[in-house]
Amino acid sequence: MFEPQEVETAQENLVYIRRTLEAAGQFTAVPGKALMCAGAVALGGVAWNLSVTGAPWDSGFRQAQALLSWGIVLGLALAVVGLGIFRKAQLMRTPLRAPLVRKLVWSLSPALFVGGLLTSMAVRTDRLDGLPAIWLGCYGSAVVNGGQVSVTPVRYMGLCILLAAAGAAATPSSMGLTWLAVGFGWLHLFFGAYIAWRHNG
Repeated sequence: MFEPQEVETAQENLVYIRRTLEAAGQFTAVPGKALMCAGAVALGGVAWNLSVTGAPWDSGFRQAQALLSWGIVLGLALAVVGLGIFRKAQLMRTPLRAPLVRKLVWSLSPALFVGGLLTSMAVRTDRLDGLPAIWLGCYGSAVVNGGQVSVTPVRYMGLCILLAAAGAAATPSSMGLTWLAVGFGWLHLFFGAYIAWRHNG
């Protein structure tokens, strides 16, 4: 017969092992089709922004409308991807375990937080021409970090978005919308299609 203390120790060890395995797991519910939808939404945002001003965003143009268009893009993209994650997890019968979700959130949050701070500073100082590089750089960094706990293509998508950020930083501000279309639009369409093909939707 086992002593009560031995049984309790064994149970604690099992709980520890289970939590460790959960935390070390991979976030596989990345919705490729939802990423494609988010890319399409971003391209729609580029088209709308282009109707407001061709360069995001020279002084004297309707900056508030341009910023609003990207706020709407962000909200729609988050909703689409969030719903896609939930539905794919259901279809794959993969539980969204709390430790893994926390790990994913922690990996994404720092770069996105910095992006929010830099955006706020750019708006306050009326230096909006740098926003494409800021957004793409911080978002690309977040995606690379998130790719460490997700499927491999996510990491490569993040690296490509960082290259788009470098392009936005190295070219005239009149190219800003082009780089936003590449980073937020076409790259999401391409990698979303690849993930949908190779990773079950």
